[in-house]
Amino acid sequence: MKIGNFEFDLENRTAVVGIVNLTDDSFSGDGIGTDINKALNLIKSFTDSGVDIIDIGAESTRPKSLYKNVVEVSENQEINRVVELIEKLRKISDIPISIDTRKSKVALEAVSAGANIINDISMLKYDEEMVDVVRNAGIPYILTHNKPLKNNNSVAEQVKKDLVEKINFLDSNGINSNKIIIDPGFGFNKNVDQNIELHQNLEQISSIGLPVLVGTSRKSFLGKIADGASISDREEVSMASVVVSKEKGAKLFRVHDAVAVKNLLGFIEKLS
Repeated sequence: MKIGNFEFDLENRTAVVGIVNLTDDSFSGDGIGTDINKALNLIKSFTDSGVDIIDIGAESTRPKSLYKNVVEVSENQEINRVVELIEKLRKISDIPISIDTRKSKVALEAVSAGANIINDISMLKYDEEMVDVVRNAGIPYILTHNKPLKNNNSVAEQVKKDLVEKINFLDSNGINSNKIIIDPGFGFNKNVDQNIELHQNLEQISSIGLPVLVGTSRKSFLGKIADGASISDREEVSMASVVVSKEKGAKLFRVHDAVAVKNLLGFIEKLS
């Protein structure tokens, strides 16, 4: 898959996606807000360590049902934050950039500024114009499962069915599957037990045949597995999630501790 100036052989290698949150209220506690220089320094630490892709977002997607004081970000605020960072980053690096947004106008402006991937966690449900932006941009799109599940059915089977239906929808709108990365949507419209079950059966999502991105980093269901570990104490269980997900076919890993994960995957690949 071609992403920006780089060709990714996602059948035979993995890729680490480093998270950059231009928010003040990220669930993970790493929100940078409007401090662009701090963001650039974080990105430099990622790129110096070989992190493959930078994922930039300026709106917290933490659910209001689990977190208090979720701050709404206007479209213009989101655009101003991500575009400023992308433009400055593009002057010093050609590293692939993913724009994490539900809003078509934000995606459009970010792509114009130099973003190479559109990462829309809404499953195309938030903004009906997003599909047009994705088609016209002609760049990879991360399709994230984000749909309520039935309690009496297999979680992985439901997620797979929903993703395949949306892949077919994208195809009917002129977006070929060779441009699609699928994300099973850990934490989105899923309770703790459903997240765990999905993780245990992740190979069913990999069987769709498209590159799978996993974004479990520091999420609450991992805290439950780790005996109630706080967000700041979830690095080890997040790393374990990466290892297990890789064994079950995942190829891309969207993570906060990107340098550590890059090193971890490098060690695994050297030893295997």
